[in-house]
Amino acid sequence: MTQSPSAPEKRNLTIFGVGPWFVLLSLGYSAVGIGLRLCFPEFFTLMLIPKAWQTGIGAGLLFIGFPFFVLSLRILVKGFPAGKLFTKGTYAACRHPVYAAWVVFIVPALGLLMHSWPLVGVVPAMYITLRLLVRKEEAELSRLFGDEFRQYKRRTPAVFPLLHRFWE
Repeated sequence: MTQSPSAPEKRNLTIFGVGPWFVLLSLGYSAVGIGLRLCFPEFFTLMLIPKAWQTGIGAGLLFIGFPFFVLSLRILVKGFPAGKLFTKGTYAACRHPVYAAWVVFIVPALGLLMHSWPLVGVVPAMYITLRLLVRKEEAELSRLFGDEFRQYKRRTPAVFPLLHRFWE
């Protein structure tokens, strides 16, 4: 994390960013996926992959995703009030790790653990929604941090984490 020379400037986003909109839309998508699976299990059970594999992969994704989410939130809560650009830890792996934890790890894990293809299938909609929503956050970060953010943006993926960077 580095201190921004313009940190005292008024921010147009809160610590929550576009998170409330992302959560609201994602919960809607996910509720439909879960509801379909629970109401019509004979039609909406994921059968392309053996259930044991689904359970193993789902557990592995959750094992990675939940700590990734918690660590990302910890960095955000600690650094946001100080007006810092986060570029270390989970933020070295991707620019939006709090959201990425849900889209890349947690929701796919839950879909696999529930053997629900609609819940796994909701991930592309969540990804598209996320990419559209974070434009506002990124415009604000670019305004506040200028070239420092633009360089970070060039070298760091938005959503799909490069996990090896987490330890750099």
